[in-house]
Amino acid sequence: MSDPLMSVYPPLEPATLVTRRSLQFPFNSDGLTLTHLGRGAIWLALKALGLGPGHRLAMPAYHCGSEVEAARLAGIEVVFYRVLPTLEVDHEDLFRVSRQCHATYLISYYGFPMPPLPPGTLVIEDAAHALFSYDGGAAIGSRGAAAIFCPRKSLGVPDGGAVLIRDGHIEAQGRPPWKRMARSMASQSMGWAAQSRAGVLRAPATKVFRKVSKAEQAVEEGTLTEVVIGEWNLEVADLEVAASKSSRMTEWAVHGADGEAIRRHRRRNYAILLNALPDVVPPRFRGLPDGVAPLYYPVRVPQRDRTIAELQKRGVRSIEIWPVPHPLLDRRRFAELEPLRHEMLALPVHQGLSEWHMEQVAKAAREAIMAAHR
Repeated sequence: MSDPLMSVYPPLEPATLVTRRSLQFPFNSDGLTLTHLGRGAIWLALKALGLGPGHRLAMPAYHCGSEVEAARLAGIEVVFYRVLPTLEVDHEDLFRVSRQCHATYLISYYGFPMPPLPPGTLVIEDAAHALFSYDGGAAIGSRGAAAIFCPRKSLGVPDGGAVLIRDGHIEAQGRPPWKRMARSMASQSMGWAAQSRAGVLRAPATKVFRKVSKAEQAVEEGTLTEVVIGEWNLEVADLEVAASKSSRMTEWAVHGADGEAIRRHRRRNYAILLNALPDVVPPRFRGLPDGVAPLYYPVRVPQRDRTIAELQKRGVRSIEIWPVPHPLLDRRRFAELEPLRHEMLALPVHQGLSEWHMEQVAKAAREAIMAAHR
């Protein structure tokens, strides 16, 4: 019998396709538009706010890169502000840079609160990690002129970004390519079955998933970074496809999402790993502020690539966290972030995992970290 294969991002819960719930923030907001991909949501946000050639945008030095690429293609000059090795924003540098720019881009790392909004500038909140996450009594993504979300990461839908325009609206156009959506839906189905406790489902699904997944093969070959990174030098046409409407399945599934239950389950799972693996999580994330719905459990280890490979052997599909910044960043100027890019990985805590699953994740992580250091 095969071990379960537990991925960082959740598979689609079948119940969301047959359940209708009252929409929760941000899906109950008039200014929300669902897009095919998260970078497409960023593209629409920049357009809606009138940002383009001749404008400057303050962005964090620690980033995914897709957001920077969208700004580059929009003709915007990007000015980076400092993020400390603790993954806290240097507030003084943020405010200094934001005063020089027409707009400021803030990111919620792993679903945790963003820094305070700089005054006197348009603010775009990147809440791609923070769906259903709160900072005190305010939903993350509810304060700026625009906000970005990524239902695909949090809900297991086959595609999906989302853009919320505070005082307006912008429409997505067209639909994503059906072949791409067919592959995505097939992958989601296999992912759901692969983490099942029922061996009759789990064993064949795990075998198929590992065979067809490029990421799985890349981990085994030691080329994961090259596979997951490389979304630079895109064309405007690529962003326009990303900014098309999300699939109808995604539109349907968000109506079945229970934000409170998702937040509760993610917090429980995070707490289990925090109790089992407190020493490998960066200090800033060793607590769980009220209202935070963590996207995953961030781990910092010296032998990151080997640890990921060892985790995969044990049925846990972890990922690198932003190992390569966008080429526009002067990496020598922000050299303090380089160790993070080589040492950070993510463990799953999503709502599709039970306490039993989390015990398997914790056990696998302890063994993998030890094996990677031998």
